Amino acid sequence: MSDGATVLWVGGGSVTGGQTGADTDEGHGAERLERAGYAVVRSTPDSVADALVAERFHCAVCDTGAPSRAEAVEAVETVEGSARALPVVVFASDGDESLAHRTVAAGADEYVPASSDRSLVDAVDRAVERGRASERDRGAERRLEALFADTPDPVIEYAFVEDEPVVESVNRAFVETFGYEPGVAVGEPLNDLVVPEVKRDEAASLDERVRAGERVHVEIERETTDGSREFLFRNIPVESGERPVGYAVYTDITDQKERERRLREQNDRLERFASVIGHDLRNPMGAVKHRIEMARQTGDDRHLDDAMSALDRMDELLRDLLQMARQGEELGKTEPVSLAGVARAAWDHIATGESSLVVTDDATVVADRGRLTQLLENLFINAVEHGATGDGQGTVEVRVGVDGGDCVVVEDDGRGIPVADRGDVFESGYSTATDGTGYGLAIVRQVARAHGWATAVTESDDGGARFEFRGVEFPD
Repeated sequence: MSDGATVLWVGGGSVTGGQTGADTDEGHGAERLERAGYAVVRSTPDSVADALVAERFHCAVCDTGAPSRAEAVEAVETVEGSARALPVVVFASDGDESLAHRTVAAGADEYVPASSDRSLVDAVDRAVERGRASERDRGAERRLEALFADTPDPVIEYAFVEDEPVVESVNRAFVETFGYEPGVAVGEPLNDLVVPEVKRDEAASLDERVRAGERVHVEIERETTDGSREFLFRNIPVESGERPVGYAVYTDITDQKERERRLREQNDRLERFASVIGHDLRNPMGAVKHRIEMARQTGDDRHLDDAMSALDRMDELLRDLLQMARQGEELGKTEPVSLAGVARAAWDHIATGESSLVVTDDATVVADRGRLTQLLENLFINAVEHGATGDGQGTVEVRVGVDGGDCVVVEDDGRGIPVADRGDVFESGYSTATDGTGYGLAIVRQVARAHGWATAVTESDDGGARFEFRGVEFPD
């Protein structure tokens, strides 16, 4: 079926008014196609190239009866060498078998003798359909190439060679993410380019699944120009068999995983908040109610004093918990700050009694001033309230300084922290004192983590508690 297709008819003679007057056989063949519904544009061998540029054709027919042998072969070669590479049917009005072989060798799709009225139309029908199918294939290929090149995710075309994926081609996103230009990446084993050494066994297991034709959809870690990052890996198998071929797609989910981690931490803080509201505050609230009732019954105002103490306890619990829930591990502006200045300011913010502060090193550290103050306040409170004597009435000396190139130290000469308890002191709600909230040192760890510092607790030279913060930046 013609379906509106246009055919380029290449014959001899001059082209005038859309008709060639060289030969009635030619006219007869072109008319067959027109009667079948094809639009026929006539051309001489010399004007084939211009005709191909001027109009879009679905098929070309070369009539061997009018042109010379050389012209017929040249016309076929011109059409085949054009940008669109049309299918070509050779119409052999003179029945020259040797010329038929030559034109087919030049790229013609079919050779049709002039003996049958229908055979030419049938051949053109087939050629047009092949041309349209080829055009569809080329369009799909172009779209695939554009998708491959422009997709924002790194994509690698691979083929398995001796049980490992070898790079066939890469897109721009791969070059930008992993840093390998196509000339470097193509021909190399994919795992050698992107897999960290510690992930080799995992990659080998994935290769086995991909080689078996399985569609893989997993989260992995790979080495990029920005260091190790997390990806959602998907493979798209194209061909299986002895040499599986396909595409590997890497979607960067590092930021998404970080957001999920932060959300989990926020949920944990909310759960801790709910735990305190539901449990830790229940006891002091019950004590308040009980003492107020006793004051009503007895008229003894000392019960009210006990009620006020319970309310103070509730206020302290809420203050510590709100600090954790609101601020989490986020920082404000970090800047060079004086460790001595921040330590003395934090000391002045709390009730220290007769205890004393000694700053052994006035170093400059890079920190969020407010949150560093918060960290030191909680350490000082812990030292003064829990580091003195069993009843909390004694005094301690608290020292702040540096140790080595990246460590800030806060220590005291108090009772210290037993070895068995040191692994738990930073946990939320943990306290060895009956009046402690158990959140002060959890806040200390939270602030340290926000700065990227590692936290440790050990014993000072005086037998007291020693807190070490490593990874601190000293701009001096």
